[in-house]
Amino acid sequence: MIHDIIMTFRYACEVGLLNGVERLIYISLLAVLGIALIIAIRTRHKKAVAQSTGSSLSLIVETMREGYLGLDAKGRILDVNNSYLAMTGYRKSDLIGLQIARIAVHESQEKLFARLNAITHDQPAYYRSEHRAKDGSIIPMEVAVTATREGQLSFICIYRDLREQERAEHEVRHSIDLLRYVVEHTWSAVAIFDRFMRYQFVSEKYRQEFHLEAQAPIVGLCHYEVLPDIPERWKEIHRRVLAGEVLSCQDDIFERSDGSIEYNRWECRPWHESDGSIAGVVLYTENITAQKQFEQELLAARDYLSALITRANAPIIVWDEEFTIVRTNPAFDSLFSMEADQLIRQKIGILKRFIDSGVDEKTATLFLNHQRIEMLETGIKQANGSVKTVLWTAAPVFDPASKKLQVFIGQGQEISERKRIEAENQEQLETLQRWYAVMSHREERVMELKREVNDLLREAGRPVRYASVEGRAES
Repeated sequence: MIHDIIMTFRYACEVGLLNGVERLIYISLLAVLGIALIIAIRTRHKKAVAQSTGSSLSLIVETMREGYLGLDAKGRILDVNNSYLAMTGYRKSDLIGLQIARIAVHESQEKLFARLNAITHDQPAYYRSEHRAKDGSIIPMEVAVTATREGQLSFICIYRDLREQERAEHEVRHSIDLLRYVVEHTWSAVAIFDRFMRYQFVSEKYRQEFHLEAQAPIVGLCHYEVLPDIPERWKEIHRRVLAGEVLSCQDDIFERSDGSIEYNRWECRPWHESDGSIAGVVLYTENITAQKQFEQELLAARDYLSALITRANAPIIVWDEEFTIVRTNPAFDSLFSMEADQLIRQKIGILKRFIDSGVDEKTATLFLNHQRIEMLETGIKQANGSVKTVLWTAAPVFDPASKKLQVFIGQGQEISERKRIEAENQEQLETLQRWYAVMSHREERVMELKREVNDLLREAGRPVRYASVEGRAES
């Protein structure tokens, strides 16, 4: 029966079914079984007791993977099993009769005796120790020691080699440190909580997002203690995630205790233990308050610009890279005697019938080359047969990042009245020029006649009558 128990536990250790605590229990159980054997055997015949104890204890120590040393009252080694020899590299002859203090590192003989003397049959000891192997290396060990008083044997010592465990623990610590480093220095706001919403890891960006001091010791503290103004609906979200859901929100309002409003985008999902059970919550969050404020400013600017376009007296039209009309204002609609819904989503060619063909060909070339149009004068035919003259300016708008054309914006200025005034002024100028030409000719003829009179008087020996024309004649 004892052999079956030992082999069962040994198999459990080999396949990794026992954790650290359970393995320690296993070691302790072996020690207790040894003690139990001795106590049970005492009730039998002395010779039978000696034979049974020897065979049973030998069976125990030789079948277990853990190392075994049997010590006398002075701490000298009386017995050792093959597991301990394989563990340390010694031969049995190297150890029998040797003081345990010679191979126990960092433990003086006095300290070791004090520890052994404190051990009783009813109070076994469990502690960590280090033994020096034959090659000089140090082996960390987990020790279970119990006292016995059978013959020369005074102490049963069970040792478990901790080298693999410490390497595994080191790897785990390294993995945890690496995870902590990655989380703390990621550009995202990330926090990892356990099942009780206590911080396990937190990024620097998370601290910034929630206005926490960079060195504030929040690891181990409850999320609701660190941020006491968290709304109850968020606590309900955490409860649902701890039940297995994955939840997220793209635009969540967070009203702080000081009355300020923050906007957050977040995702909350569970993380799991190795056995699949939920171990806690991972929170990915982003404070989008500045972005929301910018969006609101953009919306306000868009509404303001839209109002300006709508109320402008000048006709305005917007079309995209496919020459599809996307926006007009009432002044433009009125100019072409059409409703907005007759223009929107139509190709700009729908306006061709209103515009001079020569102008249309010229502007098409500019549009295709994404060029700016300056001071383009066109005549727009009206429903009553009249023509309104409009001076157009149009410019392409490109995406700042991709440099791709987004839209064309055209704005016109009706100059029909100015053109009428210009025509009237031209007509008046031409009339004045004709009058001036007539009057200039008449004056020249009068002066010629006066010079002729002066010539006749000079021939008659008489003084000239029109002295004013004499100088002009000489010039």
